[in-house]
Amino acid sequence: MRRMAYFGWIAVVVTGGALLSSTGSRAAPASAECSGVGDLNFVCGVTNAEDVLPVPGGRFLVGSSLKAGSVGLYLIDTTTKRAAPVALSIAGRHDAGDESCAPPDLKALNTHGLDVTSGASGTLVYAINHGGRESVEIFRLFPERGAAEWIGCAILPAGANGNAVSVLPSGSFAVTKFMTVGDAQGIAHILAGEVTGTVYLWERGKGFREVPGTRLSGDNGILVSRDGRWLYVNAYGSNEIVRVPLERRGERASVKVDFHPDNLRWAPDGQIFATGQFLGPRNLDARHGWATVRIDPRTMKATLLVKEPGYAQFDDATTAVQIGSVLWFGTFRGDRVAYRALAP
Repeated sequence: MRRMAYFGWIAVVVTGGALLSSTGSRAAPASAECSGVGDLNFVCGVTNAEDVLPVPGGRFLVGSSLKAGSVGLYLIDTTTKRAAPVALSIAGRHDAGDESCAPPDLKALNTHGLDVTSGASGTLVYAINHGGRESVEIFRLFPERGAAEWIGCAILPAGANGNAVSVLPSGSFAVTKFMTVGDAQGIAHILAGEVTGTVYLWERGKGFREVPGTRLSGDNGILVSRDGRWLYVNAYGSNEIVRVPLERRGERASVKVDFHPDNLRWAPDGQIFATGQFLGPRNLDARHGWATVRIDPRTMKATLLVKEPGYAQFDDATTAVQIGSVLWFGTFRGDRVAYRALAP
């Protein structure tokens, strides 16, 4: 029980097959006050935007909302510095994911990790969902209208508490299992560095299968290389970023960091951003601070990019993406996303 209390700051409850994240008493208060602090500026009016990703065109970010019964998705205008919920609907045609997968309750969405693709089918958003079921929900996004329509889904394997998703060039997608749904000691196991998760690969007509070599301590953020040959996976509990050959052709490699790595994102130059939190028994009741490192995907060398002490207004960053010369950050708790200039 003491180990679970250690993670009381994250306010995670696994119940009814869904992961619920509450802002709790330490969350940044929702208010009209949205002025910057330190070297960070903010866009307010979002709830627990755990993941954010650029939308093709460079103006907008799409953000998740890790809270039960949330709005599902946000659209963040990086020009006007405003955010608004995406208007969601169910498309008349089901043309992605598993054919047998029924539409979700849009009012019950609880979204986590995201991926965004663009092609002949338009701009698609893939979202890990904990609202009513553990699933990957797929939406076609219309950023100019601030709207999206649900076009398909895939239900995760039994017991899998999903975390992040990354789409392969083939249209298949990889999903991380963070821990087992219903395991009251799951966070404690991760904190102890124990293996709790894995990566599943979904393929059309075949469903999910486990990817060998991906059983880690709290599989969290994930990326697939541009050529579809490699997976990059965060092991949250053991503070590692691991490179795994998707089809067992190539050498597994990893790099250690001094924080718990959360999400992984591509930088414009082909490097990888890994962002996560500093936390431990000594700072449980304080602000944790967070960092972003830049990783060379070939050498797996990590270089510190950003290190923040954590503020009352914004702490526990989970993800970093770059638009132009600006870095944008999401967090699993609070009412805002942050941004700052990229140091030369």
